[in-house]
Amino acid sequence: MIKLGISAFYHDSAACITDGNTVLAAAEEERFTGIKHDSSFPVNAIKWLLSSTVRDISQIQEVHWYENPDTKDDRVNNIFNKRPIKTFFLRQRYNKDRKNNSPEALLKNLGYTGKIIYHDHHYSHAAFSYYTSPYRDAAILTVDGVGEWETITISLGTGDKIKKLYSVNFPHSLGMLYSTITSYLGFRPNEGEYKVMGLAPYGDHRKYITKLQSIFDSNKPNLYLKQKYFTWEYSQKIMFNKKLCRLLELPPRLPEDTLTQDHKDLAASLQKLYEQEFLKLVKKAKDLTGSENICLGGGCAYNGVANTLAYDYFKSIHIPFAPSDAGSAIGVCLDKHINVSPYLGPDFQDHQIRRTLKNYQSELIYFNLEQNKLLKSTAELLCSGKIIAWFQGKMEFGARALGNRSILATPIKAQMREKLNYVIKKREGFRPFAPSVIEEKASIFFDIKEPIPHMNQVVKAKVNFLPAATHIDSTCRVQTVSKNQNNKYYKLLHEVGRISKVPVLLNTSFNLKDETITLSPKQAIDRYLSSDIDYLVINNFLIKKK
Repeated sequence: MIKLGISAFYHDSAACITDGNTVLAAAEEERFTGIKHDSSFPVNAIKWLLSSTVRDISQIQEVHWYENPDTKDDRVNNIFNKRPIKTFFLRQRYNKDRKNNSPEALLKNLGYTGKIIYHDHHYSHAAFSYYTSPYRDAAILTVDGVGEWETITISLGTGDKIKKLYSVNFPHSLGMLYSTITSYLGFRPNEGEYKVMGLAPYGDHRKYITKLQSIFDSNKPNLYLKQKYFTWEYSQKIMFNKKLCRLLELPPRLPEDTLTQDHKDLAASLQKLYEQEFLKLVKKAKDLTGSENICLGGGCAYNGVANTLAYDYFKSIHIPFAPSDAGSAIGVCLDKHINVSPYLGPDFQDHQIRRTLKNYQSELIYFNLEQNKLLKSTAELLCSGKIIAWFQGKMEFGARALGNRSILATPIKAQMREKLNYVIKKREGFRPFAPSVIEEKASIFFDIKEPIPHMNQVVKAKVNFLPAATHIDSTCRVQTVSKNQNNKYYKLLHEVGRISKVPVLLNTSFNLKDETITLSPKQAIDRYLSSDIDYLVINNFLIKKK
């Protein structure tokens, strides 16, 4: 059964093709358009999928859509009916978008007229998380902004079955609260949440925690947010109102404003509050399922600091490589356990790379090396303090660069953090970087309980000699790398360890400020030439500027 899975129209649109037993390919629309978190119908991703797998859309037997439009209509119209005058123009816009964004019409334009199966939004999250896990029984907790109605679900996965046990409906949403304070702090919602998480360790959570806790109604049996502070139900321009400003006694920050200690304290308070509420849900998941394992899904599963706290109740945690809406394009196609690699995007052959390089002969010098020599040379350059853009094999799916579209540096030299933030990435200095480490040595350097292949848990560093990859609170968002997961990247880390005795590299995504992760060799070269990155490696080509 050839299935096409699609997520679209909120954020992180994506598409996936499976044959029932294997995920053949998957990609996010943003990689093709260059628009970060692109929410449009993933026509470019679908065209690439077709060209690289089944070749023709007539071979697609079923399309699976990541949410149920009718259930979403019910929620949206219910909310509009509460405030018919205030939401008059929003209703008109929604109805127009709903008509223009009909999955049936958009797929028909691509030549598909077959069966479309709609799934619940949070089921798509749960399926991606559980069916890519190693477990045969597990609690499944999904947390995000909003699906159709649901914002939180707890399910039990047993064998190849998922049974929902608990849910919370909009407007009571941990994800929306986190996005609202993200906006309040001057960052973009659905994009800047990870900045808030990185900013939090610089603050004192005691400053605003009581004020934020007062937003919750503790007398209610389930998560309940007092809506008088928010505009979620009637505005698409701003997420909060003056009552929240009065409560916090802190003016909202504009994006260009300086970050003050108050802003850092608010970030710390939000993160602490999220962790408290998240742990309540984790405990409920334990009580409802009795399992030793938990799968986390939904956009909030990118909160690596909170994720690690689930060990308070569970022995093992699984978080997929793209737990947000993008990953739902894969999850919606799954109905049984499948071992899915995150390396699902385009790759390029040597003849394509060589042809591209010929267009830059006046600017570049390049060498096509035998792999072992390439790894040795690259490791020596990294250990000497050079920054290298590393472009290999198939592009990763999801927000994390996992060793195929990465910028690499030694974590031992403290100045690498500032150089990468200010000179290469041109972003805020408080932003942390992640270390990659070979799996069998990871516990020497980091306080981990099990492998973390997808860089989605934040743990304590056990050593003090990795300053460029260690945050102000001595934590790291670690990626453990195994031979089976990414053999070439593993070998590079091993070679770095042979030279330096520390098989760890600082790993950040191969993109510059406000760019999406690098897709093609041409894009890689153009970005390399416009940056202060020292060397570029594409497959076995070692490239430097003249």
